[in-house]
Amino acid sequence: MRTAPITQVDVEENILRLTEELEDHTEAFEVLAIDQSKKEARYKGSWAKEYLAAQGSIKERESWADYKLADELYDVKMADALLKAKKEKLNSIRTALDSLRTLAANVRAQT
Repeated sequence: MRTAPITQVDVEENILRLTEELEDHTEAFEVLAIDQSKKEARYKGSWAKEYLAAQGSIKERESWADYKLADELYDVKMADALLKAKKEKLNSIRTALDSLRTLAANVRAQT
């Protein structure tokens, strides 16, 4: 709990901290995006191979490919969820930075 008025230095320190955090999470987002893309591409290629190798109606072939690649689909879904979570974290940091910029302008106006 804050007991003293916020200073320009406090705001700038928080902006610097969040900027570093944003950079770290952006780099992590890149790694997650590449991982998700690779998993999705492998899944789609494998699914097509299983579909083409299967016998039966279209629905039977689709079901067979889905059955054979259930674990790979799970991996793709998990990678996608991690990517979305990281994207939300980046948006949260950006929102906090925007708030701090507004706060910095208000503090400057008061001094």
